[in-house]
Amino acid sequence: MSKYFNHRLAVCLLLILGCTPIPVISQVNNPAYADYFLVGRFGEICTMCEAIVLCETGVQAKQYERVPEAGDFTIYHLQTRTFWSQVATIWEWFVRNFDSNSLAQSGHTRPVNVYEITGGLWSGPEALEAHIALEPAIIEIGRYTIDRVERAWLDSTASTPTGYCQRMPLWESLEIINRHQPAGDTS
Repeated sequence: MSKYFNHRLAVCLLLILGCTPIPVISQVNNPAYADYFLVGRFGEICTMCEAIVLCETGVQAKQYERVPEAGDFTIYHLQTRTFWSQVATIWEWFVRNFDSNSLAQSGHTRPVNVYEITGGLWSGPEALEAHIALEPAIIEIGRYTIDRVERAWLDSTASTPTGYCQRMPLWESLEIINRHQPAGDTS
């Protein structure tokens, strides 16, 4: 009887350990995915996820560990899709099963807050809408386009390269953004 009890106890312990959550490294912070920028396994960013993107003028891409305290750059805070946009996601996935080309070209839209930082002084947020296309892998925000593969920041009106962009760590960046917002602004 004790052999049977020990066997059941061992199986129960294995099941408990197997169901215990183990901390994992998120894709955004995992160095193996650092070059992916905003291109995921399915060529799009999560519709329920937020992303902070820093874009800066220049001919060479810089890499920041966190949002700089000073300098001239633009921060795009891509928000989760709106409720109705999320409902449309169900339809998009349904259509994708039959015609993936139309979904790849049409992409989706989501709200974005834009912060302009000049000489360390913050302005914004300006609320815009971002269009994220799958093919080509771009994000269009106002007059700018971000190439999600090459990280290039392009002026859409002049069709010229402006600089480069990078995805920033979400939670730390949100703290920095909140510190620079006027009192009472909850954008």
